[in-house]
Amino acid sequence: MLERASTCLETGGRQLFQAPKRCLRTRRMIHFSFWHHGANDLSLPSSWASALINGPGDGDVGDWCPRVTNRNSTRRHEGPLLDFLYPEKTLALIQNMTRIGWDAIAVRRRQQLGGGVRQISTSSRRGARRGEPKSTDPREAELKGQLQQRLEGSTASQALQALLDANEPRNQEIAFRIYSEVEEQDRTRELRAGLLEYLAAAEESVDNNRILGIFKSLSVEDRRASSYRIAISAYLSLEMIGPAVQLHDEAADRSFQRQFGTDILLERTIRDNQWELSIGVFGAFVRHASRGDQQPYIWERPKGEFNRVVWGKVANLPDLRENLSSLLGYVKQFQHDLFSPNDAIMEPEKNLRFFLNGLVPKVINQVLETKDEDAIWKFFTDLFRDLRDLNLPTGYFYDYAIGRTLRIPRYRKYTNQRHLCLELYQMFKMEALHDSRSLRPSEGMITHLIYMVTHLDSVREVNRLIDDHYKFHPRRTLQPELLTHLMHFYARFGLADQVKKYFEELRSHYKGAVNLEVLSALPYVYARRIDIQGTLDQFNRIRSEFNLTPDIACWNILLLAHTRADDLEGALECFNNILNAGLVPTLNTFQPLLDLCADRGDIEAYESLYSKAQALNLPIRSEAFSRTGYVRVLLNSGDIEGAQQVTRAMVRAHKEGTLRGQVTPAYNMLINYYSLRRDIGSSHSVYKQMTHDKIPTDTWTYAALMRAFIEVRQTNAAFKLIRVTMPNNNIRVHAFHYAIVITGFIHEGQYKHAMRAHELMMKRNIIQTPSSRMASLQIIGMTELTRLQEERDENPRTRLIAVEEALREMLTEDYQSELAPWQPRHGRFIEARQQAVPDGYFGLLVLLYSARKAYNISKELFEAANSVKTGEANYEAPIGLLVAIMETHLRTREFDEVARCWQLAKTQADRLVKTFEQVASPQSPPMEFDSIVDPSIMQRAQQANISVNRRQILFAASRIYIRSLYAQNTPQKDLEAQRTISNLLTSGYFLDNLTWNEFIQRLALRDRTLDAFTACEAYLMPEFPGWRDLAPYYIRSNQPGYDWMELRHENVLKQVIRPRYRTMVVLAAAWAKVKKDEAMGVGYNPNMGGWPRPILEQIAPMTIRAIETMPKTGDELQEKYLGVV
Repeated sequence: MLERASTCLETGGRQLFQAPKRCLRTRRMIHFSFWHHGANDLSLPSSWASALINGPGDGDVGDWCPRVTNRNSTRRHEGPLLDFLYPEKTLALIQNMTRIGWDAIAVRRRQQLGGGVRQISTSSRRGARRGEPKSTDPREAELKGQLQQRLEGSTASQALQALLDANEPRNQEIAFRIYSEVEEQDRTRELRAGLLEYLAAAEESVDNNRILGIFKSLSVEDRRASSYRIAISAYLSLEMIGPAVQLHDEAADRSFQRQFGTDILLERTIRDNQWELSIGVFGAFVRHASRGDQQPYIWERPKGEFNRVVWGKVANLPDLRENLSSLLGYVKQFQHDLFSPNDAIMEPEKNLRFFLNGLVPKVINQVLETKDEDAIWKFFTDLFRDLRDLNLPTGYFYDYAIGRTLRIPRYRKYTNQRHLCLELYQMFKMEALHDSRSLRPSEGMITHLIYMVTHLDSVREVNRLIDDHYKFHPRRTLQPELLTHLMHFYARFGLADQVKKYFEELRSHYKGAVNLEVLSALPYVYARRIDIQGTLDQFNRIRSEFNLTPDIACWNILLLAHTRADDLEGALECFNNILNAGLVPTLNTFQPLLDLCADRGDIEAYESLYSKAQALNLPIRSEAFSRTGYVRVLLNSGDIEGAQQVTRAMVRAHKEGTLRGQVTPAYNMLINYYSLRRDIGSSHSVYKQMTHDKIPTDTWTYAALMRAFIEVRQTNAAFKLIRVTMPNNNIRVHAFHYAIVITGFIHEGQYKHAMRAHELMMKRNIIQTPSSRMASLQIIGMTELTRLQEERDENPRTRLIAVEEALREMLTEDYQSELAPWQPRHGRFIEARQQAVPDGYFGLLVLLYSARKAYNISKELFEAANSVKTGEANYEAPIGLLVAIMETHLRTREFDEVARCWQLAKTQADRLVKTFEQVASPQSPPMEFDSIVDPSIMQRAQQANISVNRRQILFAASRIYIRSLYAQNTPQKDLEAQRTISNLLTSGYFLDNLTWNEFIQRLALRDRTLDAFTACEAYLMPEFPGWRDLAPYYIRSNQPGYDWMELRHENVLKQVIRPRYRTMVVLAAAWAKVKKDEAMGVGYNPNMGGWPRPILEQIAPMTIRAIETMPKTGDELQEKYLGVV
């Protein structure tokens, strides 16, 4: 084998390496773009595109079509030697062109033009061609008849001109036939141009061949802008882009109207992603427009006529986002050809920038019409990233995108998701700060953003935008309208310093802009802060300093300050001053007064004010706030059926369109009413009725539902509403919602969850209110107490560091502004709003330290609370703070201090429960009764003319005071305690269940058995639930204080007065003693009319039966009181 190797190699080498036969070189010349693009992605210059169609550009259509000499003269593709170098689509196009040939393409174009076009050349048609058969088509006969009719009595040119002047619809065929009859010398340029426009206006399909024939018969000088537009449209319909581009270039070189087809040509080239052609067409139009008086900024920010002329058709293209992505890819690929190497901006780059300035806004508009916010955000992030990568300017696109989003309603509403315009602005701001060459946010953009953010009630964002304004435009002051708007915005949030700051800026820069509208913000901010004196000072300043007379709006603000401070006397005095000043009250005058009546449950005063407003011809009946207030006053007076009837009437009026406003607040009140009474079934029924009536829910609807959850000890469900449900529904979460959840967790003993809710509230930067502050201090304090208990630290001098630091932080802030937000209150005590801060915070700390027996620290805190407001005239400590310090004084046996605090609390309570009738007609002090069981006491208690929903205002204070009297253990103090209870009842106040039970126990232990049994029968026994059946194998938990009674936890309500287990045991001991004394012949009382036992059985049968049926369990209480009997 090896010896043949050399021979084999020699023979094989000759065959393998022999020279091939010579062949002719191919005449195929491939444009360089074929090497980089697929066949459908080619972006060829206009010269290449126009090479497909060769023609002189004048004469009839049929004249310039090339003659086909040899259809089979095209060459076949020789061999697959270089086929692997071509992309698949490019190779397919080459093979198709090679197979058909350039001449074949020309023939095909000629066939598309049709043979009939030749007939409209310069010679007129006198008759039918020789040998042509006569048409039998009825439509043809009708057309010939109309043609003869129109030509009778006039020349063809006159008939055609009359038809064009009349602009008759659907007669294009007749017009063309008449034109065929017109002599060549009569075919004027006006006639041809008019016919061209008339043919293009056909409602049916347009004969593009005819249009092009007529257009080419026009000389270049005679062609109008509309003529070019029509011809370009015809070429595009025939898929002949090259001639269309040539005509556009020709039109751009002339000086006439700008509507010569740029928009329709760009529509086609952009749709096909032909970017070199698109930019070239746009550049031609820019050159055309630049020859006039057009300024360059119109291309940087295209708008108006130029925007419509160039981009009108492009805006209607579907999925422009994909076209823009293709354009950016093209720019990235050919940036070396488009961008100059130095900093100078050459013509191609300038045209590209102008082109983007017109196209990108259309894409942004189309993208914003979608509702997929994630896709929209991705589009913007990708767009600006690509523009930055290509070193293209982004300022105009930021400005346009932000301005466009501000005009869309859904971006002007609150949303839990990212706010698109604010996020875009932050991106723009960061680029402007890091790149000095970048365009800065304009003053107008920042101003519009400020207006938008103020409607979203975001104080923090407004502050940021104002800082940005002075950062980017340090020499420009805010406009007077914006300054006025900012003053009223900050006034709504009680931010007095900001209101004063912008008022001084307005006053110094725009002296003539100071008017009553501007000045009204000064008293309004103090009215929101519930500072009556501050409001009055600013109100008087309008007259004394600015020499202006306060109008009704200023008086309404002063009235609002009194009503928000719960100052009934001051509100009535202010209302009378309005009438005496000769001013006509408005709806805003009556609204705060009606709210004040509704808060106190004063139905008579509410109806009186309502009638007075009607007498003044005010449309108060059609206002939703008046009917909503009527629902509230009925609920506060205990008339739930009346409130439901008013709500149903509101729903009917709302459906009829006669009610202006929302019905939602009325339903919210009904849900909240049942929630506070643990009637979950009724709350759910009201909510179902609300959804059935198609009444929208709002943030306070969720608050009412959350209260229902925490009342039944399902705070986790309420917390889920905050974390999941409300954000998913774009419902704003306020501080009030967190206060409800934190308090609910504290009541359930879930301190970790309560702290979690507190931390979430602080993380989200929720605007705080007194209710949320109190809840935060409470959970921080409870956490501290739990920690000290776990560490077994019983030293009363140990400070609660965390809660004191939290309080110190609250005091360093503008705490009085926290009174401004319109939010409900969630607290333990009924007191004036302005007394909640900071007195309520100190009161909570006093209670916490009292629980630690740190009485000295509690007194120090009380003194600190008084020192905070030493500058205020007639300062009085609120009821909550008084109750806290009364508890401290009681434990230190300082009974005189307890009595002094009680008198202060009683004085404030008398002022807060007054009705309008009591202010107008002061009543004499109530009669005092020595016996608590006097029948007239209950009658006078029901007839007491005080606020019905505030009768429980002295629950805690009266309990502590009466305990202090018991602690002194003298008959005189016992009698004083009885008189105190009697006076409270006759004045209309309620006592809580614990106070009643302690009082009856005290009577029984002081051997006042008859009074004890009589009071128990009258006040406690009507709600006695009875004893439960005891089963040996059924273990059931007792409710605290109600052992062995038939009670569930949902039945233990604070407003229900019933006997406690200790009371029943004490009465049982007294009853056993009565029976024992009678058995031993002791205890006969002639004044009572006999023995005590039958008398007690007669006057207190329910009490006696409850004692007789009480289970004998031998527990600690029974051993203590009944074991020795």
